[in-house]
Amino acid sequence: MLYKKNVLLVLSLCFLNTHNFAAAPIAPQSHLIPKKNSEKNDTILEQEIKSQNKKESHPDLINLYKPTYVLPFYQTNTPYQEIYFNETPNNQLIKREELKAYFSFLIPVVRHVYENKPIALNFAYSQLMYWQVYAKSQYFRETNYEPELFLENYFNKYMSAQLGVNHQSNGRGGYLERSWNRGYLQLKFTGKKWLVQVRGWALLAENQSSNLHNPDIAHYLGYENVVLSYKIGKWKTSVEAQNIESGFERGFVQVTASYPILKAISIYGQFFNGYGQSLIEYNHKNTGFGIGFSLNDWIN
Repeated sequence: MLYKKNVLLVLSLCFLNTHNFAAAPIAPQSHLIPKKNSEKNDTILEQEIKSQNKKESHPDLINLYKPTYVLPFYQTNTPYQEIYFNETPNNQLIKREELKAYFSFLIPVVRHVYENKPIALNFAYSQLMYWQVYAKSQYFRETNYEPELFLENYFNKYMSAQLGVNHQSNGRGGYLERSWNRGYLQLKFTGKKWLVQVRGWALLAENQSSNLHNPDIAHYLGYENVVLSYKIGKWKTSVEAQNIESGFERGFVQVTASYPILKAISIYGQFFNGYGQSLIEYNHKNTGFGIGFSLNDWIN
């Protein structure tokens, strides 16, 4: 554990210093992005920055962060019935079929933290929800809340890095409370049709959070997350893996695919296998799949 924290510290120091010698850095401002480039030839990172610039000029627009979607049909093969004993309306069993939804947005706080360097301070918020909409008495069985604050350094049009803090909890209280606090470093590499994102973290304030409710959460959900995404024609596909260090014995693998049907809406399919489908299930292995609609993806 001490080794992981030291590695994160060293990488963090690199994040703060490499902007001094990064080649051709780009900042999240439109005048620093070549105007002659068409969106077709832009890297994924350039498209992301242009989208943020557009929304900066139109405050009523929202910066979507992680994939935002609604899956009206989502099936969980083995619901965690034991944890919900005497906790559901009329003590009904958890149904395998439910609605799953996820929304995530970003708010730029400071565009340039230091002089005119391409380092921005951002706030983001994400929320995951499972709604037992097909039950006799409908209820949200689990909701996870995840705010984060981070610095983002745009090295060039192919690479960016984030250094931040993250809190995730289900807000249940009592023995159903699940939460953890993390400090993380994330690297993002992009091309015109692909994205690779690697995030590593160390637990923070454990005695006030994870040790109280789920002291073994890192054993199951690990210290790293990797996203691989690729665009094939109009199709966007991604593979997300977490706790690879365990040899895939724990953690999870999630595969998604989306296809646009309107300018801002895509058909979205998702497959999940492993631990941590939600925080309440961090130590429960499961397989789930669903279909619905998304507003954005890892690649926009």
